[in-house]
Amino acid sequence: MSSNNSKFTLRWGVIGLGAFAAKWINDVFGHYESDSKYGTEVRHELNAVVSTTSLTKAKNFVDLLDKKVTGTPKVYDSYEEFLLDDEIDIVYIASPNAYHYPLALQALNANKHILVEKTFTINHLQALNLKKISFEKGLFVLDGVWTRYIPTIQQLEELLLKEKIIGNIHRVSADLSHESTFSESSRLYNPNLGGGVLYDNLIYSILWTDILLLRQSRSDPVLRTWSLKSKEYPQIDETTNISLIFDDLKAVGVASGSFEVESPDDSVLIEGKLGYLRIDRASRPSRAVVYSNGDKKGKSLELQRFEGIGYYFEANVAAISIRDGRTEPEAHTLDDSIRILKVFDQVKKSNGIVFPSNLEEV
Repeated sequence: MSSNNSKFTLRWGVIGLGAFAAKWINDVFGHYESDSKYGTEVRHELNAVVSTTSLTKAKNFVDLLDKKVTGTPKVYDSYEEFLLDDEIDIVYIASPNAYHYPLALQALNANKHILVEKTFTINHLQALNLKKISFEKGLFVLDGVWTRYIPTIQQLEELLLKEKIIGNIHRVSADLSHESTFSESSRLYNPNLGGGVLYDNLIYSILWTDILLLRQSRSDPVLRTWSLKSKEYPQIDETTNISLIFDDLKAVGVASGSFEVESPDDSVLIEGKLGYLRIDRASRPSRAVVYSNGDKKGKSLELQRFEGIGYYFEANVAAISIRDGRTEPEAHTLDDSIRILKVFDQVKKSNGIVFPSNLEEV
């Protein structure tokens, strides 16, 4: 960590060198300065990457990154040696779900801050332990549900919860589905890698219920859930539906996802006492139309636009939080992640979604 012309510099190391990690890095370094909130206060450097399977893979990964990526990244084939690098402030963990917790634990024990890709951990007890260790060591941890940090979500949260443009909310429904052909080599279908639609897609679907209902409720919701399983791996879900019933709010939240179909247009529906809101996508909303009761035409909301995909917002939040000495983001704490993972633990138990026992260990 350093200061460069009054900007705070955050030095990154990355493990999990797949296509998504490259997309994330290119988006962060290509667009972080366009962030109107923090873009002028921070800068990022990529200082190291590690592939525990091949040094060549690490070198090839770096060679294919955009030229906008700043820093001179060193390459490693040992995670232990990588963590000894004192030019790494924070580790971005982009590996499959099964490895999130052990890699995060190692990084914290090496006194590194961490940003862990979604889904954060396999169960809520692992998340609790990472929170405990990070607090004890004064290290920052961010759960990489990037959608939480894009300005569109903050704008919609303001309109729905503070301005109450549709009144008190009584039903939230969100779906994130992608048609996916079964492949034995795909992490999506591999129980040993923490596969299945619950851990791949539903983190985005349930985010809407979490923001609009779970955080507002004073009591635990009643859970209703079902899953359709993979024929090849019957312990893994291909389609899952979660309903959370909030008696105190007189509301219900529904989150769904599937590998069998694509999400429909307007895959988020939020219904309130005064009307309803249709939103195009659960993960990255770009269009929203509000309908008052009795109004069939609706009114399009002017949603905030931003460059790129939007991964850079969470990277900037990490930089600002570390600069200011926080151990978690100010707006989205680890308690948010733990609350959702408790629901996921219940869903797994109810629907017979089973990972190898070693993946569940704390």
